[in-house]
Amino acid sequence: MIALLIEEEDPLLRLGAVHVITMAYCGTGDNGAIRKLLHLAVSDVKDDVRRAAVTGLGFILLRSPEQVPRMVELLSESFNPHVRVGAALALGIACAGSGSKPAIAILEPMLKDSVDFVVEGASIALAFILIQQNETYEPKVAEVRKRFATIIETKNSEGVSKFGAAIAQGIIDAGGRNVTIGLTTNDGQLNAPACAGMLVFTQFWYWFPLAHFLSLSFTPTALIAINKNLKAPNLDVTCVSRKALYTYPPNVEQPVVQAPTKIATAVLSTTKARRGKKSVADEPMSARSEEAEPVRESESMDVDDVDTKSAQKKARKAGSDSFAVSNIARLLPFQEKHMKWPAGARYVPVKQGRISGVLVVKDTMPGEPEDLVQSMLPDDLVGEEESVDVAMPEPFEYPFDADSA
Repeated sequence: MIALLIEEEDPLLRLGAVHVITMAYCGTGDNGAIRKLLHLAVSDVKDDVRRAAVTGLGFILLRSPEQVPRMVELLSESFNPHVRVGAALALGIACAGSGSKPAIAILEPMLKDSVDFVVEGASIALAFILIQQNETYEPKVAEVRKRFATIIETKNSEGVSKFGAAIAQGIIDAGGRNVTIGLTTNDGQLNAPACAGMLVFTQFWYWFPLAHFLSLSFTPTALIAINKNLKAPNLDVTCVSRKALYTYPPNVEQPVVQAPTKIATAVLSTTKARRGKKSVADEPMSARSEEAEPVRESESMDVDDVDTKSAQKKARKAGSDSFAVSNIARLLPFQEKHMKWPAGARYVPVKQGRISGVLVVKDTMPGEPEDLVQSMLPDDLVGEEESVDVAMPEPFEYPFDADSA
């Protein structure tokens, strides 16, 4: 079927064949599918087909994202802008949430492309890659965020470029910065609904409300441990790394509007000279002969003890090697490899090897009382929600005759 669709004269049918290949071989890294998409990307006469073919490479190679920058590097410099924007989206989809430096190096120059929809695609792709990244982990985050704001605020920017920058700002801060793009599950399996949602999201090219389908690709990044009663006990997990790498990015500060200041009245040089001569003439001779000695104020400097500063520096360095993560907390995907379940802990995960998501833990001391995480909702509010009884609506008949009239 795919072979027949590719040979069709109708470009919509060929475009459908590209999407079929993309979803059928999503996450497989199949060489045959990659060759077909690359052939269509450089030989098809329809720009939509070429763009979709390059974008599909990101879906097929999403489990080996390190191969994508090398594969689409030449395509990102193509004379055809549709191929360039497809290369940008392929990088964003395959390297989502990874902070890949080779991908960022390819996408950054594309933010200054002369074609507006290429800037749009590059902005969205950078947001995919830098989602949940802070400036300590990836210094490019601050520069990219500033670039998004500049595109939106510039009056001469094209509307398509502004739309892409606005969407990118929403993606990079999605879910209160508590979600990431998860096209695969924690077990490494393909997340079919997320991949389908991402594919439909790429169709915002034709109808922008389809961008909302990206929410299917969002996955919460958290540690939520529950016991056999589905209650969350108080426990700590050790992260053997610096805490600054995983903190929330700083909030965007709104510029402070200052009240207009009163402009001083201009004084002409001739007027100032006349006033100076008049004041000197009116001043007594004795006062003019006295010379005022300049007064020098000594500036005080607080000098810290060198030994104290070095001791504080050593203490900070020693304390930053690890920190504790409490139950029900934000846990980033690239933070999981540094997590360590403490030895001799009361609660241990039932499924070994899992450290994120919803974890069922086993209590090794069932006879002792449990310390549970308290709900932040007031007790009276919870009672009201449980006791609310919504009444059934009254029966009615729809006036069909009024529609026909």
